[in-house]
Parts: sequence; C-alpha cells; structure tokens
Amino acid sequence: MDETILVLQLGDGFCIECAAKHAYNKMVLDIMTSDDTPGPGIESMLDLLVDFLEGADFAQLRGSHEALAGVKESRCSLHRDEHGHPCVSVISP
Repeated sequence: MDETILVLQLGDGFCIECAAKHAYNKMVLDIMTSDDTPGPGIESMLDLLVDFLEGADFAQLRGSHEALAGVKESRCSLHRDEHGHPCVSVISP
C-alpha cells in the first residue's frame, strides 16, 4: 500500500481545490527548474495530486466541512485509502 501523505494548508478563502492546485503547480515548477531527477517520493506525491485533482468532487468536499471550503484555517492530509483511491482528512481545525 502507498504510504504517501501530503499535508495541505487551507483557510482564508483557500479551499481544498485551490490548495491542491497550488501544491501541484509548485511541485511541477520545482521539478522543471531543478537540475536533479525527482526522487520516488516526489513522483508519488505528484501522482497522488494528479489522481486527486482529476477525480475529486470538489463541490461535495467543500460542502462537507468548513475547513475544506477554506472558511477557517486548517490543515488536511491527502493520502490514499486501502483501495488506492485519493482521500482527504482534516487534521487540524
């Protein structure tokens, strides 16, 4: 099972979708501007973000918790469930 975990910062109008897109864009930019080949951990995080961005129902996620809507400052964990599907959990309100 993939143990990749990515922590995203939410709040001040920065919802789960915005945070995931920001993390993806930053990661891609870092990879493209680096002279080094990305390690397996970076590739795993990028794969997780791509799967999440392509398959998540962001309207449902934002409606399910005020933290995911970006209404209040919080952190969330993006990881894979036991079936390998991207999963998000609020880890601090």
